[in-house]
Amino acid sequence: MRFLKPFFVLICITLQFNCISQNASDLKNKDLQLLEIYKKFYDNRHDYAGKKGEARDTILNRFKNTLIKTLKDESFLAFPFDSLSTRVKIVTSKDKKLRVFSWNELNGGTWHIYNSAFQYKTKQGLYSGLLSFNEKQEKIGEHGTDITHYEINNIDDGKYLIKGYGTHGSGKEFFVYRLLSFKSGNLIDCSGCFDGKDRFVYEVTRGDDLEPAFNKDKKEITYYELKESYVQGDKNAPSGFMDSTGKILKLKYKNGLFTNTK
Repeated sequence: MRFLKPFFVLICITLQFNCISQNASDLKNKDLQLLEIYKKFYDNRHDYAGKKGEARDTILNRFKNTLIKTLKDESFLAFPFDSLSTRVKIVTSKDKKLRVFSWNELNGGTWHIYNSAFQYKTKQGLYSGLLSFNEKQEKIGEHGTDITHYEINNIDDGKYLIKGYGTHGSGKEFFVYRLLSFKSGNLIDCSGCFDGKDRFVYEVTRGDDLEPAFNKDKKEITYYELKESYVQGDKNAPSGFMDSTGKILKLKYKNGLFTNTK
């Protein structure tokens, strides 16, 4: 009987190890499944009618639904998604509560169509969904959507400053800052917190290296002042592009708002 207890312990350890190994394998398989769905979507990105099989939008919807369902599973809370991250941009907040997944939906030509999903951990549970704008916000301007999010800053208790990038072609690109908080099971943009606007949008000529930046210590967004440029200096022939004046402007965060500072 003296040997039964050590033997029993060994059996329990072996079973636990096998269970952990199986769970790790399941997670990796799901990661690979998501990657394969997205790769299939990529391979069929021009097949709108489903002439080769499934139509591209059907595959894309399956990818989004599978990703959102996966992100609600507690097993994937800290999972790195090493396979999926080769095609999808994944960023994580410093407090580890929020992750944002962004991907190219490949149907806009030079007008890049991006979409994003979130995973957010609260005391009540784990939530996920599409990181989109509500109907009212989407009508504000054409730069509201089509953003790949690539930077998260914990700016305040329960508030996240998220930076994104997009381009609608025509030689221009734009950067977007959003201030998000979690309400009623979703991440919601602030209301009028960027000098009266729901988000800060900064459009520049592509390749001009005028990307705005956020200073974490000062809680400031800095960006260059822009002015209209003209064809060959002709004041009657605007080029449709903007040039930098060299002056740096700032949006300072205080009491939940970003305001211009002189």
